[in-house]
Amino acid sequence: MTLTLINLINMIEIVINENDGGQRFDRFLRKYFENAPLSLIQKNIRKKNFKINDKRAKKDDFVYPGDSVKMYINDSDYDKWLTRTDFKAQDFNLDIVYEDDNIIIMDKREGLLTHSSSRKDYGNNLVDNMLAYLYKTKSIDMTDKTFKPAVVNRLDRNTAGLVIGAKNAKALRSLNRAIRNKYIDKYYMTIVNGHIDKDFSIRTTIAKYENKNRIRKSEDGKEIITHFRPLDSNKKFTLLECKLETGKTHQIRFSLKENGTPIIGDRKYGSVNSNRKLEKFGIHNQVLLAYKLSFKKFDGLEYLENKEFYSSRKNSILELKDRIFKEI
Repeated sequence: MTLTLINLINMIEIVINENDGGQRFDRFLRKYFENAPLSLIQKNIRKKNFKINDKRAKKDDFVYPGDSVKMYINDSDYDKWLTRTDFKAQDFNLDIVYEDDNIIIMDKREGLLTHSSSRKDYGNNLVDNMLAYLYKTKSIDMTDKTFKPAVVNRLDRNTAGLVIGAKNAKALRSLNRAIRNKYIDKYYMTIVNGHIDKDFSIRTTIAKYENKNRIRKSEDGKEIITHFRPLDSNKKFTLLECKLETGKTHQIRFSLKENGTPIIGDRKYGSVNSNRKLEKFGIHNQVLLAYKLSFKKFDGLEYLENKEFYSSRKNSILELKDRIFKEI
């Protein structure tokens, strides 16, 4: 007698939630089945193994909150392909400036990466600390399989200050649109070499050096625009407020170098002689703080209109300024 093994196909039904809605079906599946190859997902779509609201699903269909998705696949494949959500609640070191059901604003310290750049950075960066906090406090939907909280702006390792995190997909989309449309004003505070006594703006085009974490001026590069306002000066150094109109890597640091007034402590774009003299103040990296966020009205998070948030590290910059102005 010959035994035939039958791979039983079950019907698994899920309902699209707010975080999953508003995206193409194939993109949803790639997130939902994180451990399945794209080719396998596409094969199952072609074989009509998915239905949306009881209609055959095509890859370019969109799914919306409340939609029913039926999956005709066997349990073992489902379990094998599924995105895992068994997050571990870990300890965290997070300075929270503001938080509600949609967003979290954090005050990053100098020396901390925004994202991990390699495996050795795991757990020792702002995003991992944010996730540990949100999972440990159950501030997000722990069963969500396709969305992970994310930040919408990033700072260099040695730049401190305010970073915005989104706690759900709707907020993430709203914040990204707001940044693109310049509905969130980002202000920095820094101390630069030289005397500045009037407002000015710098508009130029930049490109990255290949294999170097530096930027250079380039006619074929991306445009950057930054606005500057002097707050105080002792003729040798100036306390400066910087407002971003665009947001590119090293934008402020490069612009001030081009202006002949580099940021003190900046090891990439600064003055070697000046930096050496300032080491006695404990300055070993660029003195640059993302100190203020100002929100205009935008869809999805209208209640944030006219709200402003400040970094608690602003006082440290002001105290350093007083010491430098007094002694040099």
